[in-house]
Amino acid sequence: MTIRSKASSKSTAVGILYRGHKFTVHKTRGNWHYITDTATGERGWVSGTYVYRQVYMCLD
Repeated sequence: MTIRSKASSKSTAVGILYRGHKFTVHKTRGNWHYITDTATGERGWVSGTYVYRQVYMCLD
């Protein structure tokens, strides 16, 4: 899944969150989460569509 600079699918990609990566959620805006990937330290927005909310892990 793509990590984006803003909470929009049209915003610039800043990284990739791979399946099984866990992350920390800092805030939520609608169906978007501002996260830090615990494996890489990358920060940005990801769509909640692809997130397993209980564990905060990438499903795609």
